[in-house]
Amino acid sequence: MSSRRFYTGDEQGLIKVVTITEPPVVKKRVRRGQPTPEPSPKPAPTIETWGTPDRERAIQLLCWDHDRKHLVVARKNGLVQLINPQEKGSVVTEFKHKLIKQKVDTIFVGLFANSESIITCTNTGALTIQSIQDVSQTTTMSIGADICKMRVHPKLHHIIATGGKEQEITLWDLNELCKESTDKESQKPGKGGKSASKASSKPQKPTSGASGDKQQNGAPESRYKSKEVLDKGQIFKAKNVKNDHLDLRVPVWNTDFQFLSQHDMVRIAVGTRYHQIRVYDTKSGSRRPVVDKEVGDMPVVALANGKDASEIVFSDTMTNVYAVDTLTGAVLGQYKGITGVVTALATFIPFEDESTVHLASVSMDRHLRIHEMDKTRKLLHKVYLKQRMTAVVVGEYTPAEPAEDEEDGDTTKRSRKSEAGDKEDEDEVNDDELWESMGKLQDKKTKKRKTSKE
Repeated sequence: MSSRRFYTGDEQGLIKVVTITEPPVVKKRVRRGQPTPEPSPKPAPTIETWGTPDRERAIQLLCWDHDRKHLVVARKNGLVQLINPQEKGSVVTEFKHKLIKQKVDTIFVGLFANSESIITCTNTGALTIQSIQDVSQTTTMSIGADICKMRVHPKLHHIIATGGKEQEITLWDLNELCKESTDKESQKPGKGGKSASKASSKPQKPTSGASGDKQQNGAPESRYKSKEVLDKGQIFKAKNVKNDHLDLRVPVWNTDFQFLSQHDMVRIAVGTRYHQIRVYDTKSGSRRPVVDKEVGDMPVVALANGKDASEIVFSDTMTNVYAVDTLTGAVLGQYKGITGVVTALATFIPFEDESTVHLASVSMDRHLRIHEMDKTRKLLHKVYLKQRMTAVVVGEYTPAEPAEDEEDGDTTKRSRKSEAGDKEDEDEVNDDELWESMGKLQDKKTKKRKTSKE
């Protein structure tokens, strides 16, 4: 039987490994008039728990490294750990980030890891690049306040996107950001270098150009400026939609987003606090969204890619999970059977069937659910996990093991074939005797006919 593993994180700092096994599909011919046989019962999922309950070590984010060898965990107390799933959750290495407490608790809103470094981001805008090989090599920079989400492009790892409360969707180039941070460090005053640093810092203040001069003089910034003004390291920055029917500014609060393609960064799907689904096209020539639709009445919590680039799936704060068309903004359907707020979503190709895609979700009702992503959106599995879940990632797939007959060898098959061959030989002998007897009877009949004619 084939199986798939799922790794979940919860509010008590536990990592749970859920293994869901699929029973083998056996096709049997049913004769007419006979009842159809009942399907074989599904094996119960197995649950393995790593760690001890501790709310200060609550798991906020989970992800795989680029090679899918280690599981990366971001915790509430600022710990970022690399865990080896092959050794029952043993910690390979860990780093401690200082989370400064402000009016709002500082939390992790972005996490990514490859073979060289770990990238984290907090809601205060502290972006940290931590080297895995050299612990002392750490780069920290600020990308703005009130950040709700940070994501790294799945293929272009030097491209990141951020968004949040009054923070438009912005694409950053990490290479340029790192250069800027090193330049600032080199300009800091050292021993006997105060005058040089002051002189170098003075001409950098009015770099904003004419717009900065106008703002300082009190004149308003041009409302219809055509050119986009980008800071250092920025590749693209979205623009707010037009004012509403009362000519009031529309507030901005981006909660989650996804890159719709793994090969480029052209299209980005965004969910907002004001139950809006937007799609931005960075090559369309417009900074405003090309698709802007209101779906439901509740804020968007989590967002995941669908079967392809034309579909996304998102959850809100009222146990709803919708599938939306990214080309038109129309609602394609809703996933049923959920009784809690879904906090994390993940899509994956199930088992060996590449024609369909499944959706994994964890929610505040302490359940892991697996849905089909076809037209039926059927609930396939539901696993109770005791704690309120905050994160989920899809793990390894184990193909079906060979049957017992195949493991014992070909002896049983050969014995069956030999028995079947012996039966066939006996049937052939009986058939030959039958044909010979029929031939003799035919000769007797012909002789009687000849005698009667004579």
